[in-house]
Amino acid sequence: MEIIFLGSGGAWGLPEHQCPCATCRHLRSIGQRRMRTSLWVEAGAPILIDPGPDLRAQIMAHDLPRPAAVLITHEHHDHYLGLDELLCYRRNRPPADWRPIPTYAHPQAWPAIEQRFAYLIPSLLDKRPALPGQPLEGAPFGPELVCTPVKTDHGPVPKGSLGYILEERRRGREYRLGYTSDLVRTVEPLALAYLDCLVCQCHFLNEPQVNRANHLSLQNALPLLKAWRPGRAFFVHLSCQDTIPGDEPANAMLKKYAPAAPLRDPQGQAYPIPRDQASWQATVDRVLADHGLELPALVALDGLRVKLC
Repeated sequence: MEIIFLGSGGAWGLPEHQCPCATCRHLRSIGQRRMRTSLWVEAGAPILIDPGPDLRAQIMAHDLPRPAAVLITHEHHDHYLGLDELLCYRRNRPPADWRPIPTYAHPQAWPAIEQRFAYLIPSLLDKRPALPGQPLEGAPFGPELVCTPVKTDHGPVPKGSLGYILEERRRGREYRLGYTSDLVRTVEPLALAYLDCLVCQCHFLNEPQVNRANHLSLQNALPLLKAWRPGRAFFVHLSCQDTIPGDEPANAMLKKYAPAAPLRDPQGQAYPIPRDQASWQATVDRVLADHGLELPALVALDGLRVKLC
C-alpha cells in the first residue's frame, strides 16, 4: 500500500488569498503552500479520497491514472467540488472503452452532491452508497481490498460525514489504513482503533473557545490517539485559524479562533502557534513526546508519497 498526499490544507488552502495574518504572510514569504486536503491510495487499485477544488492541479502534478473508485467523506465543497475534473478520463478515450467510476458517499451526502453534479451521473460516476459499519460493495472492493465507512460528527450541517478504513489483504498479510476526514468528535469511540496507519485531521493546534467550524484540534486529538493507538499517524487539513498572540488586528478576523485553554507543556508554558511545515512538525513531535505518546507521526505536506507496506 502506498499513499500520496495530494493536498494537506484546510477548506481555503494556505496561504489564503490576501489574508494579512502572520501565518499567511510568513507562508508567502517562504513560498510554501497547501492545497485542499485529498488523498491518493494505491492498494492493488488506485483510490481517490475527497476530490476537492484543486483536483486538476493535483492529478496533473502526479500524472495520476483513472481512479478505480472515489470515496467522498462528506458534502462540504472542499471535499467533492473537483468531481467535474474527472471528466478528463472519459473525454480522452474511445466511448466503448469507458466504464463509469464507482463513487461512494453517505446517502445523506448524496443530495447535496447531486444538486451540483447530477449531470455526471451515471455517465461519469457510478453512484454508490457508503453506510457506516458496512464494507463497501462492488469492484474494486472485495476479499483483497476491504473498505469500511466510519460515522463521524462534523457538526449539524454535513449529516453524511464519514471516515474510511481501507484494509489490504495480500499474501497472508493485512494492513489497515484509516482516514478521519473532518470531525469534531467520534460517534463510535473505538471504530478507528488499532490501525496500522491513521491519517488524522489537525485543523487547529488549540481547541477553540467556540468551535464553530466543528474541526479537530491537535489538543483534542491527543485523547483520541491515546485510545486508538495507531501504529503511525499523519496529520492533514492544517489551517491558519489559531489566534497568534500579538498578531493584531488579524486576530479579530472572523476566521480566527481564540483558544479555550491553550495546550501547555509539562512546565505549564503554552506551545507557540506553528506557521509552516517545519514548525508544525516540531510542535507535533514535542506535544506527542510531552504527553506520553510514543507514536511515529508526520505532518503531511502536499506531494508527500509514502510506501506503507
